[in-house]
Amino acid sequence: MKKTIFTRCAGLMLAFALLLAAAFPVTAESAVSGSKSTGIKLQIQAAGEYTNWEGVSNVSQFAGADGSYCFAYDNSKSVVIVKTRNGKVQKGKITLKKKYPLFGGVTCDSKGNYYVAWGKENSGSDTEKETVFVSKYDKNGKHIKTVGDNGSSSLAYYYDSSFYTKKPFNGGNCDLAVNENYLTVHYARGMYSGHQSNSALTLDTDTMEKVSPGSVYSSHSFAQRAIPYGDGFLLASEGDCYSRAFTVTTISDVNGGNCKSEDIFHFWVAQGSLDRWDMQAVNKNFAHMGGIASAADGNAALAGTSAKTLDEKAATAGEQLFIQIFDPKQSLTSPGAYKTSGSRTGTSGGNGDEKVTDYGVKWLTKYGKSYRISQPQLVAADGRYVVLYELFQNSAYKGVYYIVLDQDGNVVKDKTRYSKTARLNPCEMPVAVGDTVCWTGNKYKKDSTMYVYRLKLGELRATVCPPPRYK
Repeated sequence: MKKTIFTRCAGLMLAFALLLAAAFPVTAESAVSGSKSTGIKLQIQAAGEYTNWEGVSNVSQFAGADGSYCFAYDNSKSVVIVKTRNGKVQKGKITLKKKYPLFGGVTCDSKGNYYVAWGKENSGSDTEKETVFVSKYDKNGKHIKTVGDNGSSSLAYYYDSSFYTKKPFNGGNCDLAVNENYLTVHYARGMYSGHQSNSALTLDTDTMEKVSPGSVYSSHSFAQRAIPYGDGFLLASEGDCYSRAFTVTTISDVNGGNCKSEDIFHFWVAQGSLDRWDMQAVNKNFAHMGGIASAADGNAALAGTSAKTLDEKAATAGEQLFIQIFDPKQSLTSPGAYKTSGSRTGTSGGNGDEKVTDYGVKWLTKYGKSYRISQPQLVAADGRYVVLYELFQNSAYKGVYYIVLDQDGNVVKDKTRYSKTARLNPCEMPVAVGDTVCWTGNKYKKDSTMYVYRLKLGELRATVCPPPRYK
């Protein structure tokens, strides 16, 4: 009986597979891969990127108000916004003259207004001087208003002016997110104290007035992420000391100062490193931020790479991909908050003497020592989580790979090469447009032309027979 049901199911699946093969012939790379040249020459790079410190990409990518995929690039004296449709560049590029020298990023709201984050380093010591700015433009590129901040807007009352922003986008990156009529800019910065941290500038987009959702501060912070969530935002930060972890900040009430920050994935360091002021050891956390995303069920996910252990083996082990799927409304220090399973226990903290346990850690790869994962990225699309990354074997580039998981963390498409020549946009997350994942990148060892890459998840669906039921 078991064999009969299985045989029938297998036959149906084979027939379905043959029909798909006829409808979607496989190319040299993959049936789901696709790239189109933008015709724009630009070498994409993240300014300031160094080892495990991120930088700010000169290409920012986001979804347009009409459901299109858009990107904006820093063109020295201007920022150019480009709209695409099915990978093709559309007419009507918008060119904005740069108001400040440092480019942070661009995003768009549901009305078609654009928001650009800029920065200008303060060469002096006046801590009240504004160094971070957000400009609002209408859908045609007409300037509406620019707002500046000195880095104090997301600090608790007990932080003095030495914690204000002197060097915007320093030692990390800049990420923008819009939720209804609120915008948050989560960015790295150098402070007047000489130290580094993250900060968040949050605005009411209708009035362009600053609001304070609560204190957002991690020192040091080498990567920053921001996504809309509920009525507020989810932020993610990669720290090496206070806290030495991937930290998730849940902003549930933008106007009420209702936010919480919790460390969900820790990093090992040799005991006494901070006491010895061995910053070379402290700065290295054997991990790289991927991204934070939220599927349609109200849960969220954090993905990245890390050494698997929280002991001295981390110093020599390679980094593997992991994901944690959790409910931000619960306490993230409890295993009950996680949909994925798996834990890791060891020591962390700046001095390597704090006992910690991470929950819900699902490892996605187990590459050998000759392999290296670069630019891990995460996006939620069509109710699924898509993890992308670049893979190297020794010094040879192997291409862009991806893994698809459902909302519960089950792998529905294991690691698959998307393209052996495509590159990801460094330190910038892909964009979901319906069931398609989009990004802008160059090609490996090719010219500096930018391409729009598309991964259509709809083509990954398969009919799966349910397991047989017996009485």
